[in-house]
Amino acid sequence: MTEGEQMVAAADREILAAVFASRIALVKKTREQAMAEAAEEWDRAREWLASGSKKERSFLWYCVEFDLAPDTVRKAVLGA
Repeated sequence: MTEGEQMVAAADREILAAVFASRIALVKKTREQAMAEAAEEWDRAREWLASGSKKERSFLWYCVEFDLAPDTVRKAVLGA
């Protein structure tokens, strides 16, 4: 395996470990806690999508990174 392939494999493993840890943390919560947090996250995600910020990791920043048209993405996501 090349050095580049090793780096990708390590990054993939880190992502998998983060997903695993997230799922374990979710299961440890009560249903009510998980639902309340999900509602808060949904609200934050909608605000993020509507935001005009161009800061790193903002919706618009990702659109630039992935060469996407923000209005087209918003329309597709919101079904409007």
